[in-house]
Amino acid sequence: MQILKARKLILNGLTPGSSKSLAHSLLLANGFIHPVGKGLYSILPLGQRVIDRICRILDAELQRIGAQKVSFPILGSKVLWDKTGRWESMGPEMMTLKDRTETPFCLQPTAEEMCTETVLALSPLKKNLFPLMLYQISEKFRDEMNPRFGLLRSRQFLMKDLYSFDRTYEDSLNTYKAVCKVYDKFFKNILQLEVHKTAADSGIHGGQLSHEYHLKSLLEEDFVDFCDECGTSRKPEISPPCTHESQKCSLRKLNTVEIAHTFHLGKRYSEVMNVNFEGKPLDMCCFGIGVTRLLPAVVDCLSVSAEAMRFPKAIAPFDAVVIPKKTLMKNVLLEMLLSSSKDMFSDGGVLLDDRTEISVGKRMRDANRLGIPYVIVLANETERSLENQSPAVELFSTEPKSAELVSHGAMSLTQLVSFVQRFNANSPVF
Repeated sequence: MQILKARKLILNGLTPGSSKSLAHSLLLANGFIHPVGKGLYSILPLGQRVIDRICRILDAELQRIGAQKVSFPILGSKVLWDKTGRWESMGPEMMTLKDRTETPFCLQPTAEEMCTETVLALSPLKKNLFPLMLYQISEKFRDEMNPRFGLLRSRQFLMKDLYSFDRTYEDSLNTYKAVCKVYDKFFKNILQLEVHKTAADSGIHGGQLSHEYHLKSLLEEDFVDFCDECGTSRKPEISPPCTHESQKCSLRKLNTVEIAHTFHLGKRYSEVMNVNFEGKPLDMCCFGIGVTRLLPAVVDCLSVSAEAMRFPKAIAPFDAVVIPKKTLMKNVLLEMLLSSSKDMFSDGGVLLDDRTEISVGKRMRDANRLGIPYVIVLANETERSLENQSPAVELFSTEPKSAELVSHGAMSLTQLVSFVQRFNANSPVF
């Protein structure tokens, strides 16, 4: 278990200007991101910790179903993109440039062409390779006309994109369902979010089957129609009218932000680029998750105050923060607590707030501001418990859609371990 000391970390950011996006203001003010140009942001250490946790989860879940991680070049040639006709159809949002020989390239917003060409170069493929699933987590680029709301609509962003190849249409549908099942697990079971999945337009990617994944948002960037009766979400321009037990459902409009998109591409790319198995074009799918977009999306969904960020526990910058009073910094109880952290927390690490020149109350407010799930305090209550020879610490937690620390009282280390383990297992979906 990683223990980090607060006095060594960047825990504050810029004073944000006015913004419709609460998440963007919180990420700026708390030192998660830093603007370097219009639609361009540096990810600072706290933000990078969240991004790294997202990526580790995605790596584990995708590799569990047999996906293999790769890394494609960011630059894509016009010659490659012309094979599918998308150099022109992408429009002005695709960033283009020329090298010193005047050869045109783009900063790739997606990688269907490059992945398909790579699979072609690896042919002939053996039957046992299928389904072949290749994915990367890499920087993408889009020349946004109006970059806004920070990482929600930026010009450079981190995306997880997976491309699958199957021998038949039926096999590719099975792969599509398998990866969508991973998405459902990632968003609902691991991040514990209420995600609205809806049929969608395939757009420039092509294909006949497509789904978008949306989170509720305070912004008016996008929306879905949600049916309270049957619990389904739909885009009115795509989905058929909603019915429930022969009666029309009561639909309500939810403001949302899109965080993921899946496509069944069919033979759209394999036919054009001659990627075959036993003389027949392979059937393809692709699957995207906006990794950096998730950062403001979840903060926007779970936070209700400019004084308190909130994250899913699985991707918070730290699993817990320990705040000791100055007189307890060298107490054996603190050493025992830090040693016990491996039994309570996963890979998020524990922050030891060793800034003892700052009051315990101020450090607790900082922990609440950063949205750290568990706040463990060794202060006056602990000193009294030591005098009574019944060592105890105080436990607080931060909860989604709440701006206040929740007190769970004083408890021994054994009780603390048991409580945290039980509390993690019973966390609700938001």
